[in-house]
Amino acid sequence: QLTQREYELLLTLIQHAGETRTRDELLDTVWGVDFEGQPNVVDVYIRYLRNKVDRAYPKQLIHTVRGVGYVLSGNYQE
Repeated sequence: QLTQREYELLLTLIQHAGETRTRDELLDTVWGVDFEGQPNVVDVYIRYLRNKVDRAYPKQLIHTVRGVGYVLSGNYQE
């Protein structure tokens, strides 16, 4: 089961599959432009998603693009 935020984050990544999304873009889309919490909340929720989604697949789907953000792809290579 995904929480509402996890679902919204995963949906955003799916809608932009293959495109790197910055932390700021994810914050604005999922938490709203008026969000005033810690920006590392994106990293925390990505970890939650990886624990729930990536474990079910032999290949990692959610990839970190260092210094930029995250991308959803079954073929990503750094």
